[in-house]
Amino acid sequence: MHSSLNIKKICLLLLLMGLCLNSFPAFGQDEFGEPDETVTRDTKREILVLSQQGDFSQAIFLARNEVSKRVKNYGPDDPYVAKALQTLAGLYLQIGNYRKAEPLLKRTLKIRKNALGEDHLDFAETLNSMGQLYYQRGRYKKVESFYLRAKEIRIKELGKFHPKVASVQNNLAEYYRKSGNYLKAEPLYLSSLKIMEEKFGPDHPSVANILNNMALFYYQNGDFDKVEFFYKRSLGIYEQTLGEFHPNVANSLNNLAEFYRNRGKYKKAEPLYMRSLKIREDVFGAEHQKVGSSLNNLAGLFYSMGDYTKSELFYFRSIKIKEKALGVDHPKVAQSLNNLAELYRKMGYFAEAEPILRRSLKIKEKAFGSEHPGVATALNNLAGLYYAKGEFEKAEPLYHRSLIIWQKFLGPKHPNIKVSLNNLANLYRKMGQPKKAEPLVQRLKELRETRVSAKK
Repeated sequence: MHSSLNIKKICLLLLLMGLCLNSFPAFGQDEFGEPDETVTRDTKREILVLSQQGDFSQAIFLARNEVSKRVKNYGPDDPYVAKALQTLAGLYLQIGNYRKAEPLLKRTLKIRKNALGEDHLDFAETLNSMGQLYYQRGRYKKVESFYLRAKEIRIKELGKFHPKVASVQNNLAEYYRKSGNYLKAEPLYLSSLKIMEEKFGPDHPSVANILNNMALFYYQNGDFDKVEFFYKRSLGIYEQTLGEFHPNVANSLNNLAEFYRNRGKYKKAEPLYMRSLKIREDVFGAEHQKVGSSLNNLAGLFYSMGDYTKSELFYFRSIKIKEKALGVDHPKVAQSLNNLAELYRKMGYFAEAEPILRRSLKIKEKAFGSEHPGVATALNNLAGLYYAKGEFEKAEPLYHRSLIIWQKFLGPKHPNIKVSLNNLANLYRKMGQPKKAEPLVQRLKELRETRVSAKK
């Protein structure tokens, strides 16, 4: 196991996660009633190390205890309580328990607004977390306002070139990327990267984090030379600063492997996936959800290589681990279920695929509500199954609903819109209704022309 972390690496992790030591509340008092910084740092490190090891249940247990202690010591509306609530909410965000994170963040925001004011940096911290919450939940209309307000406060209090400004700009860029607003995303990435490089140097984990996000941005834009360069540079920084067996190295290896798989370079992808899996097994243990994610991605590689027997085996293992680690109704379970169903669809096992896709859809609707981009993806995939079976009447309303959701949350120019329009057009052709297909094809043409002109 590589769970022991020296002080330098812990400090790097704290900065990378946005959990600066002085932003944590004190978990004890000295004889004068002031925060005891020694207790603060020791408890903070314990929670951090537990979360890095994947022991979120124990980390959450400690954080919940601290909330209770602070309420008792300071009262329910004290800023120290808000700091503990912020920490607890952050842990729930990391494991994808958004229903528990949201009320905690709302309570934190209210306390900080009343106790500190709406221009305080702690208030901005919670605004940023609210943006992350709604980004993860697919409530994109709420995301932008939280990030922009957090950015405004940080610029006012810290100046334009502070790392915390770069951090929220990176989050805002990720939102714009996800929404398909690439013209707004790129300058924010570049600005964030410049700030981090000038503040910490070119070989810092915070720089690597932005490089990783930029690689994904350039992948979506089809600039594949930049993708490989940024992923490799990000990986090199993590290895140099955090060590070869760190979870961030595993994440970076996985991302580079995904790039190679999507480009059809399977021989390059496989050893990277395997190395990522080994790190996660060593650091977190064989039953951790991160291991489940690695197995899911390896199953995808074997699917792409046409080795369906191996793919099925790895998907089964992934689902079993995720169900045990996260619960049977977690969105990450739905992701692996969807992939297994796609494998069965490809193999012509339609009867096996349909109930799995329906279960995946049900999980996402329960987790996110009926209108969410992830739900739209599940609807699209179920429609695709009915299309493959020739059940066009069943496919049509699902494709329509998927398109409406994507347009609502992602905007009219997002790549998923093109996928949806193309699927519907093909469906109408198969149904012998070319007149219904024509306006969809015209919209597709306009979107392609818009993208070409934007690149010039």
